[in-house]
Amino acid sequence: MAAARRPGLQGRWGSVVDSLEAIIPIYESGSSRIAFFSDVRMRKEVVRFAVGGPGLVLDLGSGPGTMARVVSRCGGTPVLLDASSKMLHAAGSELMVQAVFEALPFRDGAFRSLVAGFSLRDARDLATALGEVRRVTAGGGRFAFCDLGKSDSFLESVLLGVYVRVGIPLIGALTGGFAGTRFSSLFDTYVLTLRNGALSTLLKRYFSRVDMKSRQLGGSVEFYCTA
Repeated sequence: MAAARRPGLQGRWGSVVDSLEAIIPIYESGSSRIAFFSDVRMRKEVVRFAVGGPGLVLDLGSGPGTMARVVSRCGGTPVLLDASSKMLHAAGSELMVQAVFEALPFRDGAFRSLVAGFSLRDARDLATALGEVRRVTAGGGRFAFCDLGKSDSFLESVLLGVYVRVGIPLIGALTGGFAGTRFSSLFDTYVLTLRNGALSTLLKRYFSRVDMKSRQLGGSVEFYCTA
C-alpha cells in the first residue's frame, strides 16, 4: 500500500518559486486583483493579531515586502525571510534572511510574533515547515497568516478551482501581459493544498489554540495561532 503523500509542494516547489520570481514587478498589483482586493484587509487583520507592539516580527515568505510594510505600520520591526534572493532584493529591507520554511536559522523561541501572507502554501513540506515555525515561536507567542484556501465543500472547491485555473491567468495577463500568465502556478499550489479543515487539524498539532476565518467560498483563509 502506497504511503500517504505529505502535504506541501514537494517536487513542484522549484517551478513555483521560478514562477513567483518571474512576476516580481507585478506581484503586488496582480495578487490584489486576483483576491478582489480583499488581501489588504486580510493582511491587516493578521498583523493586528500577531503584533502586540514594538519588537521583532518574523515575516515568513516575505516576497517583495508587502506584509512587512503592514508590520511596520503596526509598530513591529519585520524580519523578512524568503527562499528567493530576488524577492528579498526587491523588498530592500535592512533585516533579511534567505532560508526555507523547513530549516529556519533561528534559536528555539526566538520570536513572539510571526506572520505569513499568501506564502505558507508554498512550503515544500508543510508538516516540517510548521514544526519549524512552532520551534521558533516563544511560549505564548502568536503566529497568524492569510492564504489561498480550499473549501471542505466539494462543490465550492470545484468552483474555486475553475477560477484558479481560468480566471487567475486571465487577470494576470491583463495586469502584466505575458509575464502575468505565470500566475497560473497558483493552480499547482491549489491542487496540492490541504482543505481548510485538514489544515486546521494539522496546525492544532503544533499550537495550543487555532482559530480560522474564511471568505470567498473558502478560497481565502486567515488562521490565528497561539503557542
